[in-house]
Amino acid sequence: TTSSLSKPYIQIGIFSVRGNADNAAAAMRTNGMVPLVKKMTSKNKTFWRVVVGPASNASERKTLLKQIHGTGFTDAYAVSN
Repeated sequence: TTSSLSKPYIQIGIFSVRGNADNAAAAMRTNGMVPLVKKMTSKNKTFWRVVVGPASNASERKTLLKQIHGTGFTDAYAVSN
């Protein structure tokens, strides 16, 4: 999916424990969304980002964000990747 948005993804959270990231991703799947779990390293620490997207337009991103907030991830927000 291509997107004209500068921030087409919604970040669910950043987790220091892989299992917690997997649980958040599973919650998104259960609610019909397609999450990505991205392993990252910063300052010799490994963490996992969970994002949903990309949204193809602003309306779709708004709907996704509303769905995600409805699952309890109320601090989710739009990100570039």
